[in-house]
Amino acid sequence: MHLSNLIDFSETSSLERGESSLVITHLTSDSRTAQNGSLFAAIDGNSIDGKKFIPDAIKNGAIAILTDSKDIDLPDHVALIITQNVRAVFAKACAKFWPSKPGFIAAVTGTNGKSSTVEFLRQIWERNTWNAASLGTLGARSSTPHTITTSGLTTPSSEQFFSVLNDFSKHNISYLALEASSHGLDQQRIQGLSVQVAVFTNLSRDHLDYHTDMNSYFAAKEKLFSNYLADGGYAVVNYDDVFGKKLIESLKNRPVSIKTFGEDEAADFYITSILATDFGLELTVIYQEKKYICPLGLTGFFQAKNALCAAITSFLSGLPIEIALRSMSFLTSIDGRMQPIHGHPNGALIVIDYAHSPEALKQVLVSLRKQTGKKLHVVFGCGGERDEGKRPLMGKIAHEFADNIIITDDNPRNESPQIIRAEIMAECPNAIEIGNRDEAIAFAIQHLQEADCLLIAGKGHESLQLIGSETLPFSDAVVARNTVKRLAQSTLIEEISK
Repeated sequence: MHLSNLIDFSETSSLERGESSLVITHLTSDSRTAQNGSLFAAIDGNSIDGKKFIPDAIKNGAIAILTDSKDIDLPDHVALIITQNVRAVFAKACAKFWPSKPGFIAAVTGTNGKSSTVEFLRQIWERNTWNAASLGTLGARSSTPHTITTSGLTTPSSEQFFSVLNDFSKHNISYLALEASSHGLDQQRIQGLSVQVAVFTNLSRDHLDYHTDMNSYFAAKEKLFSNYLADGGYAVVNYDDVFGKKLIESLKNRPVSIKTFGEDEAADFYITSILATDFGLELTVIYQEKKYICPLGLTGFFQAKNALCAAITSFLSGLPIEIALRSMSFLTSIDGRMQPIHGHPNGALIVIDYAHSPEALKQVLVSLRKQTGKKLHVVFGCGGERDEGKRPLMGKIAHEFADNIIITDDNPRNESPQIIRAEIMAECPNAIEIGNRDEAIAFAIQHLQEADCLLIAGKGHESLQLIGSETLPFSDAVVARNTVKRLAQSTLIEEISK
């Protein structure tokens, strides 16, 4: 594709050297993946100057450089494009280079519930025979066979994002549910995308190491609705959330329709009750004066809200409301999101969840308390080189809502694990400290009694543990299953020997 077709030189970008007819065959912001014919975008990170990778990109074959500085020494054959907003210009170029995408796109943002909502939405669409996919923290997922992979970021880099959408389209996927992270929105990674439905789940403290304060955090989330929601589209908003109401106010001058959900009777989809049952949950919701009773095979009361959010979005995508709500009964749990681990010899409930923010931990503990006959246990830690302020807050929440607490490590990175644990335990001094995460999980499982419940929080679906400069394989689910299996075998041997 010609350079002039990728970048609009009449706006905020200028071609300092080279020809606009230059043929570009590849786009990248990673110098390691540059190849012959590449345009390389020198994007600055939080602590890295992207311009320092320009020589590597050229060495690997890049023939055009997109940057914000003219003071670049380039070979004569390499074109130089200058712009003040490298991220946005590059994202728009990616959208043009990979133009195909599913015909209907719904994007979900919020602190908690994004992964569950997009996966539930994909399941509902596929339950009704619509070719669908989801994209986010859990990667690219679809029942349609494909070889699409992603980096593991909730919102991938622009080149990966638009190339994945292009591949989805080639695989005849017509409906896409995607997570829109605050980082991805703030960094304009999906600039050039238009969505038909934008969803807001909730907002609570998280990522303040990046966004500094809650207003900045909200402003990043709000961009999904101000910059990417198409005119005539729908906004689906959690009416119970204070930031949800703030978002509704900001949308009053936009030509979009708003559908709200929540336990406030003023919500369009009014949740009158969520009850625990033998099979999971029972959600009762009123929409346009008609009551719907929806059985759910899920754990965690807040998952009922995520499921409803997905059903509402599927309704707005074209499913009849009765079918959309009825489809919730077929939803299955997601790895690392209120994921049950079965088989404990005492019949105790073990749940793995990604909860790694104060509000998320509170929601999960409050929800599990309603399903716990005796004691509620929790194992969790906090990540290193991330928002330090949330550590004592999470300790305080655990102290308030759990009976037994074990503080352990969770991706300490290059911070001192001992210091991280101490900062958490400042607000839960009666907790047990076991730094080794697999030992902490095993200890908790071994001490569970009948009708107890254990929450293993923080890592969810993750399969790695980041300690110092090492990246080690680790899965909460694998450790929990193996511990339960050994415990069950030991119990069986004891019973046989009696």
